[in-house]
Amino acid sequence: MGTLPRPFAARRGDSCVTHGGRAGAVKESTRLTSPLGLRYNKPDVPDLNYPLELLWDLFAQDSPSGDEGQAADWLAARLARDVPDAHLTRLGDSLIAARGDRPRVAVLAHLDTTGWTLGYDKRLLRIGGPDGKPGDGIRPVGRPDTGNTLARRKDGAWRVRGKTDAPPGSCWVYSARPAQNGGEIDAPYLDNRAGVWAAVQVLLHCPSVAVAFTSGEETRGVGALACARLLSETHGITQALICDLTWHTRWVKCGRGPAVSLRDSSVPRQSYLVRVLAQAETSGLPFQREIESDGGSDGAALDRSGFGIDWAFVGAPEHDPHTARERVDIGDLQGMAALLVRLVDGLSEGQE
Repeated sequence: MGTLPRPFAARRGDSCVTHGGRAGAVKESTRLTSPLGLRYNKPDVPDLNYPLELLWDLFAQDSPSGDEGQAADWLAARLARDVPDAHLTRLGDSLIAARGDRPRVAVLAHLDTTGWTLGYDKRLLRIGGPDGKPGDGIRPVGRPDTGNTLARRKDGAWRVRGKTDAPPGSCWVYSARPAQNGGEIDAPYLDNRAGVWAAVQVLLHCPSVAVAFTSGEETRGVGALACARLLSETHGITQALICDLTWHTRWVKCGRGPAVSLRDSSVPRQSYLVRVLAQAETSGLPFQREIESDGGSDGAALDRSGFGIDWAFVGAPEHDPHTARERVDIGDLQGMAALLVRLVDGLSEGQE
């Protein structure tokens, strides 16, 4: 999710409702318990076991907003190897991968993360909305952990604690290493490494789809604006799914499947949202319905683009967004990828 009003953790989740999907419509299902003790039905379908190796590789790619180039290079090379029939188009630090003669649906997943710019006198300027805490490990982009941490200046501004030879203007990110703890992943930048991972699964499993890996979502959404033009003018796409993470709240909880958002600070076109929800119901996969007043995504950039691309947000909930210790339920990630594949296939049917 993009930059949010403070304190966003207390505000997100207003007036939300949840929905467990049509798990009851599946004759054979497995009752699961997440690491958080929440129970849900997982239908016995083979596509709820997507490999996670790519996600761990993505954690090694630094890409704070404005500095996504290296990550885009890496992903382009990986997709050229793993999805050789995909047509790749680079737009600045954004990347579009398209399969099929006439894809009817686009999936957007942002490549960028939050971070900091090093200013004068070791001061740190926020990129997007990082929610760091004093003592969190940080490092310059592209460098190993050197023991630097976040600290507060007397005026309340963030600064680097410890010696560094990184020049002013360099970008910094959290240095915490990702870990798997039981059925949960604990890592910085699950937002949106997990979304990129899920979008790649869609590309691998859907023979006709366009996937846009966008830049700048955590700041101004400039990548989605650029991609909207190509998606519309080159492919004639009018339907999109936003592949991102959302928040664990009182109403939308980790361990109960991905969320389909009915709105955030932007409101998607209701007739399209109804179609997406109908396809989600038909899939038989568990999902939750989310209603928010704050937050945003690349969907807002699609609205601003003026190209008439409808969108709906689909994402797994996570604990502690934009911190050094984001946490997500692996079952929710698997369900997110599976639901997106079903939605792309279902929304593509009957579209000329």
